[in-house]
Amino acid sequence: MGKEGVRVGSMPEPAGWDDQLTGLEGPDFWQRVLVAEVARAARYKRQVTVVVIELAGVSALMDTWGEDVVRHAVREAAQCLRRTSRTSDYCVRLGGAKFGVVLTETDEVAAINFVERVRDAGPRAMPRGADTLRFTFGWASPRAGEAAADVVTRAERRLLVDVLV
Repeated sequence: MGKEGVRVGSMPEPAGWDDQLTGLEGPDFWQRVLVAEVARAARYKRQVTVVVIELAGVSALMDTWGEDVVRHAVREAAQCLRRTSRTSDYCVRLGGAKFGVVLTETDEVAAINFVERVRDAGPRAMPRGADTLRFTFGWASPRAGEAAADVVTRAERRLLVDVLV
């Protein structure tokens, strides 16, 4: 991702360590924590799962209700992720309506439990008018010797399948 960031509507998003809209860390932090946690998991033979989450339906919401409702929905989605994750997990806003979560000490079965908790809590967290948004998910745990970027690629492939459903 370039330094210019990602956009939701007309609002530029920071590409640094923190996201001013949500209070979550940003894409630079995501890259650093991914590499560190995948390496830690391999070194100590521990579990870690990467989850990529996107709000589907943002364009339609923007067309119907405008940027303020979208911004509010993105903020509420971030808070939902923060509430449903543990303090040892890393929640990051990747840009737009896309988030990443690194679930430490978590295998894919436990990650599915996290996904289901967010899937259940997500609609209740959305502001009025944003009931058309849907949380979509992709997740993956590293395979032996797999680079962090490849883990994210597998999680994003799974996300695409969820978006299409």
